[in-house]
Amino acid sequence: MVSQAPHLRSPAFDASGYFSERTIVALSTPPGGALAIVRVSGSDAHRAVNALLSLADQERTASARVAHRVTLTHQGRKIDDAILIRYLGNASFTGEDTAELTLHGSPIIAENVIQGILGDGARLAQRGEFSFRAVKNGKLKLTQAEAIGEVIAATNESALEVALEKLSGSEHRLIEELDQTLMQAVTLSELAIDFADQDVESVGLPALKSRVKVVQEKLERLQGSFDRGRRMMDGITLALFGLPNAGKSSLFNALLGEDRAIVSSIAGTTRDVLREKLNLRDASGALTFKLADTAGVRSSLDQIEKLGVERSNAAARDADLVLLVIDAEQPNVARVQEILSTARLGSKPLLGVVTKEDLSLVDLASLKDAFPSVSTWVQVSSVTLGGIADLAKELMRLGRSLVARTPQEVVLTKEEHLQAVIEAQKELFTALQTDDAVLFAAGMRHARAKLAPLLGFEVADDVLARIFSQFCIGK
Repeated sequence: MVSQAPHLRSPAFDASGYFSERTIVALSTPPGGALAIVRVSGSDAHRAVNALLSLADQERTASARVAHRVTLTHQGRKIDDAILIRYLGNASFTGEDTAELTLHGSPIIAENVIQGILGDGARLAQRGEFSFRAVKNGKLKLTQAEAIGEVIAATNESALEVALEKLSGSEHRLIEELDQTLMQAVTLSELAIDFADQDVESVGLPALKSRVKVVQEKLERLQGSFDRGRRMMDGITLALFGLPNAGKSSLFNALLGEDRAIVSSIAGTTRDVLREKLNLRDASGALTFKLADTAGVRSSLDQIEKLGVERSNAAARDADLVLLVIDAEQPNVARVQEILSTARLGSKPLLGVVTKEDLSLVDLASLKDAFPSVSTWVQVSSVTLGGIADLAKELMRLGRSLVARTPQEVVLTKEEHLQAVIEAQKELFTALQTDDAVLFAAGMRHARAKLAPLLGFEVADDVLARIFSQFCIGK
């Protein structure tokens, strides 16, 4: 893998630097590929690029949104043959003059091009600064800019679908609609104060509260969507849970298709939670699972093993889905029932897996009776891989139920968005309890303020730092 040249790296993150008006330049593609794209944005973007072109090429490439083949030179030395596309002002992604150069993929070429542009007054872009400028100049809403990172990071169809919808503005439109309703409630409640001595039903508190309750219900649904959104984007957490030597680590390796966990006949070999990501695919698409191989649960005087058991129970409680793993040769039903009860998993989905099906047969009917909370039982062999395909099908079936959403449903995928929605609901709940129009109007304003970050209003520098510092350089 080719590492990024020092001159191509963005400077240390500085939130205040985002408000600089200087022209910025960055490599927008990973180093070492067949092609490299250098992006330049700012009022001097075209002049900076012209410094690498002959006079003839400058005149020939003046038209915007047309791909031109050009020869790039710097200090009398040829750098590369490239493709140049210019964008003017508001017609660009950033909302300001922009140029994109498509080069041959050598990092040396990209570095030489960037050095030539830096020599004419531009500076290296910070992480996400192109997207920031698009937000600042009204080309993108903040939630759309955040969706760019989610599109790039998507590892399955569900995640990509949600990210693309957010990029199209679906989340922003919904929050903006709710904000407009709250703003109207503020205006009308203030009218109710002014006309308190008149019977004006349209601006009375009961009518306004009915409107606000609709907003509250939509926010509640948004809050309820977060767990599904998280699973779509980050993966469905899946814990392998059971007694020592039940075959959890062997199953973990079989699902991954590699020897990731140490397997031993010695009970207690696994002492900590081992985590890996797994993508499964069927005819409907792919789902991402975050596997957690846990230590076997049993009573022990060993302090390290006790800590491992505590972490196993915690991993199972935190998981979206639990694989209850039982050894076909030694089911130990009573002991498994005991550890399952101790783990306190509540109504969490459980999928039963009987290992070592190639060595022994087990009565699945008796297991169904002994563990009524387990939805389905699958028999597998981690040695012959028998039953692994059936297990994968069951995981996909249960996984899809954990990420299911109605067509075009907006789902929350970011913790800060969830917190904003929760805080807005608290303000609405308080406002709906009052019969005082002044307090009601104040509650509506407070709720709008809580939702403001989702609309890109009043976003603090530290919040910008957290959002855009997660972006790639050049995005």
